[in-house]
Order: sequence, then C-alpha cells, then structure tokens
Amino acid sequence: MNVVALESQLLQLEYEFLKALGNAEAPLGASTLVHTLGKKYDLSQATIGRKLMEFDIEGYTVLEGRKGRILTDKGSGRVAYLEKVLQQKNVNSQLLQLLNNSGESALLDVLVARRALEREIASLAAQRATKEEIKLLEASVAAQHELLSQNIIPYEEDREFHTLLALAARNEVLLHAAQLVWQTGRDFLETAYIRRKVGSELVVDHRKILDAVAAGSAEQAEAAMVTHINQMIEDVKRYYAIQNQEQRHS
Repeated sequence: MNVVALESQLLQLEYEFLKALGNAEAPLGASTLVHTLGKKYDLSQATIGRKLMEFDIEGYTVLEGRKGRILTDKGSGRVAYLEKVLQQKNVNSQLLQLLNNSGESALLDVLVARRALEREIASLAAQRATKEEIKLLEASVAAQHELLSQNIIPYEEDREFHTLLALAARNEVLLHAAQLVWQTGRDFLETAYIRRKVGSELVVDHRKILDAVAAGSAEQAEAAMVTHINQMIEDVKRYYAIQNQEQRHS
C-alpha cells in the first residue's frame, strides 16, 4: 500500500471511530468497538483501547467512569473536518479517472470557449456590478482562501465566482451561453484539480479579476480574465505533458 492510500485509510479509521462514538446513545468502550470496527479493520481490543486513549489526549473523547467514552465538542468538530477531507479525497480519486477519460483536447476546447465568453462578461461586470455584488465576490474569494488553507480544493466556489460575475454583467445571452459551456464539461472540477497539482494558484487570479471589477476598469477586468483562462490552458497542457512523460517511463 502506498503512502497516500495508507493515509486515507488511517483518516477513514479515525473518522469511523469518532463517528461511532458520536452516534452512540451511551458511552462506548473498547470491548464494544472490537465487535464492529475491530472486525472490519482486524484490530484487537488492546489496539482499540490505545486509539481511544489517543483521542482522550487530543480532547476528542472523554472517559465516563467505567462505562466508556463519549464524544466531546472538539471531537464533533474533528468528525466534521474529517468528513470534508475524506469527501475531497474521494472527489480527487474520481477526478483522476475523469481526466483519463475526457482527455486534454476536450478540456482545452471548453477553456477556449470560456475565454471568448468570459472576457466580455468580466468587462461588463466591471461596468455594471453593484456594491452588493462586489461584496458577494469578495466573500467568494475569501471562502476559496479558507478552503485552500485546509488543503481543500474550492471546486464549487470557483464556479460560484464565475457565476456571480456573469450575473453582475447583466447580459442574459452571455449568461446562458456561459452556462451552456460550463454544463458541457467538468472543467471547473478538472482545472481546479490540475492547477493545484501543478502549483498554480486559482484564487490569485480571481483576486486580480475582482480588483479590476471593483475599480470599475473594464479593460483591466477583461485582461485579468484572459490571463486567468490562458493560465488554466497552460496548466492543462503542462499537466498532460507530465502525465504523458510518466507513462512513457513507466
């Protein structure tokens, strides 16, 4: 088992332990857990006991006399965090398969279409966005930063940012055309994943677009959007070049 797979399994195990404690109507002990998670993961009662002690030290659980352990508020927060991380890992695994199936050419075609449409959207948004809409864009960028700080790729927030821009542009034809292109492929998912893999920062581009829109500069907003999508195109090419090189050497 490779390091990534092992890490995922350990996180899954921790999640299931804490989740079981959170769902229980009464305190749980190692003797109870050995019949469920112990059998599933081939763990002894002693091993489970040590794991529960680790949770005590972390503050995720607390021992209630001899009855067993219950989940603390900190433990509930840990469960929520692990749920997000595991969902992200599952999405990443699915994306690798999607990338292999869709291919470079299809993804680049979508990005070229997006560049043509969204440069105009950015230009109009700079001219027409209200203060309320700029606040929503600010909140979207802040949410992206927060997710990235947790090592979570902001797929939905990426789409949200571009949708907010399209709404601020107040052009129904451009909005529907952009939505059609977005629905044609999975490029928000794939490009966000690719950019993270090859080292580019999605949110930095969004910040530049937002600054131009907030300043009311149509020219700068258009240029920032074109630079943003051109960078995505280059990252896609770079990602597939790396993948092809690895395949040749495997």
